Amino acid sequence: MKRTLLALSIGSALAAPALAQQADPHIRTFAYSPDRVQRLTGFMGFQTMLEFGPDERIENVSIGDAMGWQVTPNKRANLLFLKPVDRAPATNMTVVTDRRRYVFELVVAAPRASTADAAYVVRFRYPQAAPIAVAAAPAKPAPTARNTAYSLQGAATLRPSIVFDDGVSTYFAWPEQADLPAIFVVGADGVEGLANAVVRDGYLVVDQLAPRFVLRSDKASATIANGAYGARAEKAR
Repeated sequence: MKRTLLALSIGSALAAPALAQQADPHIRTFAYSPDRVQRLTGFMGFQTMLEFGPDERIENVSIGDAMGWQVTPNKRANLLFLKPVDRAPATNMTVVTDRRRYVFELVVAAPRASTADAAYVVRFRYPQAAPIAVAAAPAKPAPTARNTAYSLQGAATLRPSIVFDDGVSTYFAWPEQADLPAIFVVGADGVEGLANAVVRDGYLVVDQLAPRFVLRSDKASATIANGAYGARAEKAR
């Protein structure tokens, strides 16, 4: 009898770590489907990391309400960091990678909602069938005739080490260990919107020119002004 109890005790002790290692409720895994709109609930003061397939690279991110959410890719372009910055109404976001496309509905949790329901990491489980092909973007010309007439103001921690344009696209680079901020484009009319940025050849590239860009991370911000915008914009037309 004692041997049986001892065996049960040891078995329970060995099983306990396994139970403890079961999925954390803050880490969610969803079955991927190109025809599914995935609902994500954001909590003020918390960020969610979207983790795409290890063989995928983010090419485009488009969001309905760019002012209500901060969206930032990592340098390898396989992770996307998402967090609400305002209690804005629900909106949508589309992410296109070089292998798949994802559609999300974004909502902000009520002020008194329990953060126990917050998703810190969102992953996807993929079917064995071949992924949906996404048309490759046309090749961009190598950066030539660089315009480096950019001035920077604001938080020093957000300022890129390199910023220039080639008359078509604007290129940003940060030190190796730096966190990438969200990039916003300020048009000639002063209207601000989230930039459609992709990682390419070691740069975070915005495929347009603009008189100003705004970088944001949490409450910090920095402004980058294009001193040659007028002349470059005319040539790009």
